[in-house]
Amino acid sequence: MSEATFPLLGTAIVFLVVLPACALSVKICLLAAERTPGPLHNLTLRYLLLTGSSVLPLAWLVSAGLHQAESGKSAIACLLDHGAAGSCLESGYFALALGLATLASCLRAQHRSGLVRASGPENEQSLRQRIDRVILGFPALAVLKGRVLVTSDQSFAIGTLGLLRPRVVIGAHFADLISDEMLASAFAHEVAHVRALDPLRYWVLQLALAINPAGRFLLDAHADRWFAAREAHCDREAVIHGASPLSLANAIVSAARPRAQLAVALGPSDLSSLRFRVELLLAFAERAPTRRSTRGPSAFAVALALLLITLILPHQTSTKPLDALHAGAEHTVSYLSH
Repeated sequence: MSEATFPLLGTAIVFLVVLPACALSVKICLLAAERTPGPLHNLTLRYLLLTGSSVLPLAWLVSAGLHQAESGKSAIACLLDHGAAGSCLESGYFALALGLATLASCLRAQHRSGLVRASGPENEQSLRQRIDRVILGFPALAVLKGRVLVTSDQSFAIGTLGLLRPRVVIGAHFADLISDEMLASAFAHEVAHVRALDPLRYWVLQLALAINPAGRFLLDAHADRWFAAREAHCDREAVIHGASPLSLANAIVSAARPRAQLAVALGPSDLSSLRFRVELLLAFAERAPTRRSTRGPSAFAVALALLLITLILPHQTSTKPLDALHAGAEHTVSYLSH
């Protein structure tokens, strides 16, 4: 049997069978998680399910392939010493092929929409003075000092950019349309995105769904609901830190107009999300939200812990699922060749 059989066919089986099966299982879990009272509940759990449906199976399979391919005491292929172990070149090639296919899927999933070039409008100086005045007048916005960029793109309102060091980009045309109180409320919403590294969080989720052939079909609706709930959560955080609910609602409506939309932006791209957020802010205007006494763990911390456990697990336990995939791939080729 050719050594290319398992690396190529095994990778195809992972993307065409394993990942769709994981997406279906996660969909069932999400249907149960979304039944809890309150649309802002279980956001961390739902995020981990959506991203883990693709990331964790791929991480385990790559790690298991490297584990089987190790020879001697290679610290690169195996984190723990398991004694004498024979080499398994096919498993190593499978791990390489699966990694390359995943990388290619991620690169293909990158889209050019949502990129905004910050460029100074004619009234940039006066606008920057206004922005500085609004930030200085609202202590909760101190984190944005020096992190607000201005663009003359009239199709863009306000959003957060930057994976590791997020910055807020605001359109000069949008800023001219809103009052200082609305501007401060919009900035307070973006502060919640900046503090939580939401551009990175959204980017990981979009890639996780894109590399799963069934991810968009099975999980897109759940991801949309998570996005809407996450934006509403940032609205809530803004109000808790002193933003005016009515001013923020007005800013959201002003920002929600047809345009090339960023994932992390103030104005929602669909009417249902807009209605949901405005109604929630109207409720906050009547009864101010309060912070929960205990906050759950960070989604990034939990996701990183799960990823590390997944990578180490094949080196601590058996890799029988990979053996079954290996045998299944070769039996399939043997059956078709006769």
